[in-house]
Amino acid sequence: MKTLKKQPIATLALGVILGISFIALKPYQPVKASAANGNDKFSMCTCRVASGESEAVFVLDHLTGVLSGGFLNSQSNSFSHRYLRTVSQDFQLNPATPEPKYSMVSGDAQLRTSGGLQPANGLIYVAELTSGAIIAYGFAVPRGRGVSTPLEIFRIDAFPFREASGG
Repeated sequence: MKTLKKQPIATLALGVILGISFIALKPYQPVKASAANGNDKFSMCTCRVASGESEAVFVLDHLTGVLSGGFLNSQSNSFSHRYLRTVSQDFQLNPATPEPKYSMVSGDAQLRTSGGLQPANGLIYVAELTSGAIIAYGFAVPRGRGVSTPLEIFRIDAFPFREASGG
């Protein structure tokens, strides 16, 4: 103990070496984050597509109930794939509802491949206040150079978070 007190540089060096060794040997988790923002007219979020690929961005127009998205291809630096779905139909809103109240976020998922489609590693969750429901949507990993017609955003499941208010 007396030796360590007499040689503070050696003690510091030993601590640095042990710290670097611990960091080098410990597996790390890369930081991943999605973003969401919106107001009373639209919501916007980013969603993970697949490991090593850029994210897709989705916009929900509250006035029309249309959810649209785009995948930014990192090799061409352009939006190569588009996505589209009318979510207002999924919520079975009363046509007399003046302005539906939507909220949207994204999250990670590991869905199984079905029907030849490889689902993305992310989900989009859309909630609507008057219906009292939350619906989870998925989308396919884009393949190929891009398509002119939008790819489908598919409904996965839903649950009520409150009783419907009826418009």
